[in-house]
Amino acid sequence: MPAVDANINESDEDYIISRAKEAQKHNIYSAKAWMLTAKTLFPTNFKIQFEAYLMEKQSGNVQEAAECFSSLMGSRQNLTDLLPEISLIANALKSNEPCFLCQMFDKISPDIQLTILKTSVENSDDTMEHCRLLVLLLKKFPQLGVDSLVKTLINAEKFFSDNKYARLLVVETLPLLSSLESPRLLQRLVVKAMDFYNTYIYEDNEHDITDPWQRLFSVLDLLGKQLAWDPYLVNYNNTLNRETYLQKLLTLRSTEDCRQLLYCGLSFFLRSLHEYKSLKGNHILVESLVDPDLPPSKRRKGDIEVTGVSAYQFQTAANCWELLHSNDIISREFMKLTSQLQTKPWLEGFTDELALYRGQYEEALPISNITSLTSNIIRVSIHYFQKNYTSCVESILAALPQLPSIDGVLEADLIVGGKHRHLHFLPLTKVAIVHYFCSILIRILLNTGNTADLTYGHMLVLMQLGWPQEESIFLHILDVFKHKGVFHYHLFSAYIVHIDILEELSYIWNEQGKTIVLDILPNSQQHLGQRRIGTRGADKGVKDDFKQAMKAQVARANESVLNLMIQFITSERSYLMQVL
Repeated sequence: MPAVDANINESDEDYIISRAKEAQKHNIYSAKAWMLTAKTLFPTNFKIQFEAYLMEKQSGNVQEAAECFSSLMGSRQNLTDLLPEISLIANALKSNEPCFLCQMFDKISPDIQLTILKTSVENSDDTMEHCRLLVLLLKKFPQLGVDSLVKTLINAEKFFSDNKYARLLVVETLPLLSSLESPRLLQRLVVKAMDFYNTYIYEDNEHDITDPWQRLFSVLDLLGKQLAWDPYLVNYNNTLNRETYLQKLLTLRSTEDCRQLLYCGLSFFLRSLHEYKSLKGNHILVESLVDPDLPPSKRRKGDIEVTGVSAYQFQTAANCWELLHSNDIISREFMKLTSQLQTKPWLEGFTDELALYRGQYEEALPISNITSLTSNIIRVSIHYFQKNYTSCVESILAALPQLPSIDGVLEADLIVGGKHRHLHFLPLTKVAIVHYFCSILIRILLNTGNTADLTYGHMLVLMQLGWPQEESIFLHILDVFKHKGVFHYHLFSAYIVHIDILEELSYIWNEQGKTIVLDILPNSQQHLGQRRIGTRGADKGVKDDFKQAMKAQVARANESVLNLMIQFITSERSYLMQVL
């Protein structure tokens, strides 16, 4: 063996390694020859075996690198020197990204793989890293059992303060479970899963966990199998019918063991509540209106109809909540269970809407020092149904200066047919809110029993925005006019511009003018001829005045009825209060 180039202090092993490294720069085959020579001369030398591994790794030779590293692990010598490489392999496996070390690991025999992963677990000092490596080990070798890891994580002191532990337990470890000896521990795991996924859904901005609700029910399924629960209830998925699921839950009310109802019911409630809040957006729940002259809705179930976005999801959550409070025992256990969950915004706003849904108006009424737009709208809603009309109108007047800038569109479901109770998710847009106010004011005026022309005139003004939704009330007003034979309304020219209403009044004038007097011209026009618009003793001048007045109103038909309504309610507040 040549020695002229060797350092006098360099060992034979180091010399061969240095020659192999030098040859690797120019001729890989020459380098391999040097390493083969070294391995033959020194078969148990760790440094030579490790350099042989590094050479194959750097050359990208998966199979050869796997064989070299397996040989190193099998010798169990200088294991401490291998720890950095073992750590690199473990980190590569944790990343789930395809890479050389992952490919190499797959080529290693299972017994050596197990040794590599166990060594990485045993030599990890950080608790979190230890748990992550243990998860990796159990994913590769599930037969080892995950009970110890579950107990470590669920009892971790940092569980509540560090979400990483919760995520590792719920997202990565629980799916590895096939069974667990203790039902009590399983119940604790279900609560942890509920808490984690609910917090994740409401607070996490990354949303990198796919279908978290389905994952929650997978944990529930583990508990359900051990306790022999109904498979349908613990296997809830995106295709199941909510009503059928709720009916299944209802059958559990009388069972002695209420755990199935509690755990399945709470999971279902949380999911329904999240779906409702996701769809709700910028809408608020209000008591809405019914018209007995319209056909009843076929969608209604029960004595209450809820319409608008998220109505179905809200009723599902509300009915589930009612079920979980259906008797003292279930309610008490439900409170115990929810007390184990961390405080989150999942009930924010829901309990107030639930009170309104139940008709508990005093509980749903916002406290007096809250003066936001939404609180004023809710006051309008509740005061109207409490028949506190003065407070209702005052709340409308307080809300008008707070209207949003977005116009929006009319709500088709604001008024439904029938006589049942009706709630609606009202969008916080200018048109929808003012339409709601106008509809309520019409009914307030109608409910006062005041038959003065001023009252009916106000109703004609207010029904223009939602036309033709109030057509039945309009026809009633026309019948009143025909019966009385006269209609005085000095605000007509200022506020009534809707073409359909103008056409109907023109028809009355032309067809029934001999029996009806319409006192609707501005005062200035009346004083010119000192005459009323009517045909009792009518002359050509009167008819011309009426035609000109109607032409002037028709010319304003393209004006913003929305702005006209806001102006009317604001400017004529004293008139509105006068007829209450």
